[in-house]
Amino acid sequence: MKKIKAEKKAKKPVQVKSPLVFKVGQVWSGATGTNVKIPLDVEVEFPGTGINVISPLKGELMLIKLKDEISVILKDASIGVRFKCSRCLKDYDGVIEIPGAEREFLAHRPIVAEDLNDVYLIDMKDLTIDIYEMVRQEIILHFPFFQVCFNSCKGLCPICGKNRNERPCTCKQEDPSRNLPFKDLKKIMGKKSKS
Repeated sequence: MKKIKAEKKAKKPVQVKSPLVFKVGQVWSGATGTNVKIPLDVEVEFPGTGINVISPLKGELMLIKLKDEISVILKDASIGVRFKCSRCLKDYDGVIEIPGAEREFLAHRPIVAEDLNDVYLIDMKDLTIDIYEMVRQEIILHFPFFQVCFNSCKGLCPICGKNRNERPCTCKQEDPSRNLPFKDLKKIMGKKSKS
């Protein structure tokens, strides 16, 4: 007689509440113009986004009741992030500052919208809002244009790959005066303007 193995019941996934979900019942039930200020000092993570958070998100959140929506204003926010230097490829720590950001969280999905990714909704069942996507977008918008560990970073040697900040490299570098693809452009442009 064969024994039948009892199937293990799958455990229900644990629902972890995001630190960026806020109850808005008090604001929603208030009159137009009702507002609430919420100080922020929360640990957040953005897995799979390339944002390596190293310190809490700090700032102030203001919720304002409008006719059929809640205006959410993020003020004076900052968060520590680990970057990778684009010259020497070493990790370094920096702070992203977000002076201000605002989004409208709607009670109902609009019939027509230019981009549904830019529509933020109030969870009317629980009367909550989730500002995760708003914060993620603002962090990315405020990333430094050039991510360098310090302005005078010498970077990696293009020939041997050594970090030139740590020790000098003995590789013969290409003479920059030999690689001037536009050196004759001024002469050509000068000839055309005389014609």
